[in-house]
Amino acid sequence: MIYFIYLLRGIFLSLILAVVITYLCYPLVQAVENKGLSRTGAIFIVYAAMSFIVAGLLLYGMPHIIAQLYRVAEAAPGYAARVQEFTASLQIEYARAGIPETLRRVIDERIGWLENILVQQAERVLETLLGLAGYVFNIILAPVFAFYLLKDIEFFTGRAVSFIPPQSRSDMLALGSEISKIIDSYVRGYLLVSLIVGLMTGLAMTALNMEFALMLGIFAGLTNLIPYFGPLIGAIPAIALALLVSKWMVFKVTIAYLLIQQIESAVISPRVIGKRVGLHPLFVILVLLAGTQLYGLTGLILSVPLAAILRAIFIFTIRKFMPEYN
Repeated sequence: MIYFIYLLRGIFLSLILAVVITYLCYPLVQAVENKGLSRTGAIFIVYAAMSFIVAGLLLYGMPHIIAQLYRVAEAAPGYAARVQEFTASLQIEYARAGIPETLRRVIDERIGWLENILVQQAERVLETLLGLAGYVFNIILAPVFAFYLLKDIEFFTGRAVSFIPPQSRSDMLALGSEISKIIDSYVRGYLLVSLIVGLMTGLAMTALNMEFALMLGIFAGLTNLIPYFGPLIGAIPAIALALLVSKWMVFKVTIAYLLIQQIESAVISPRVIGKRVGLHPLFVILVLLAGTQLYGLTGLILSVPLAAILRAIFIFTIRKFMPEYN
C-alpha cells in the first residue's frame, strides 16, 4: 500500500483538489438529487452550474488581473527607484541623528540585506506563478476524480466500513465523523472566509485609491487560508506600497486591515467555522512553524488540519484504551 501511494505521488495534488471539490459539491449534489434526478444527472447539473460561475468569473476577472499584472511589470522599475530613494532618505536621517559610524555600518548592512531579501522573494513569487503552468494537467484531472467520488461516495464509504470489525465499527465511525468535520471546516469554512476577506480587502483598497487593489484583495484572500500568520502576510504588500505613497496612507491601510481582521475573527469565522479544530493558539503557531520548516508553503497550509486530525485520533485512542484519563 505504501509503495502504491508512492507511485501515485505525481497526482497527489489532483487527489487533494478532488477531495476539496467533493466536499464543496456533495451538499449541492444531494439537494439536486432530492428533486428526483439521478446521482449522475445531479452531478452534471452541479458541474454545469459551477463551470458557468467559474467561466463568468474568469471572463470578467482575468482581463482585470492580466491588466494589473501588466501594470505591476510596468511599475516595477519605478517602485524600485522609489525604494532606493526611501532607503537613501533613511540613511540621511540617521546620519543627521549623530549615530556612531560602527552602528551606521551595521544599519547599512541590514538595509542591504533587507533589499536583497525583497528581491529574492519577488523572484520566487514570479517563479511560482510561472511554475503553476506545470500543474494544469493536475488541475484538469481533479474534477474527473471528484466526479467518481461524488457518484460512488456511498459505495466507497460502505466498502471502507465493511473492513472494520463489527465490535469496533461504532467507535471508528465516530472518529471518522470527527475527522470529516475538521476537513469540512477547512475546505468549506476557510475557503468561504478567505473569499469574504479577499472581497473586503479589495473593496477597502479601492476605496482608499490604492494601486493594484484587485491583486491585493486576491493575495489577502489566499494568505487568509494560513491561520494566525495569514492576515499579517497578506497585509505586507499593501503596507509596503502605502509606505511609498505617504505615512498617512500607511496609517489608513493599516487601520483598514486591522478592521477587516477584527471583523473576520470576531464575526465571520465564529459563524462559518466555529471552533471545530480545537487546537490551542500556541500549539497552532508551533505547528505552523514546523510545517513551514519541513514543507514550505504546502506545510504552512496543511499543517494545522493535519495536526487537528492527529489530535482527534490521539484523543480517541486515549478514551478507548485509557478510560481513566477521560
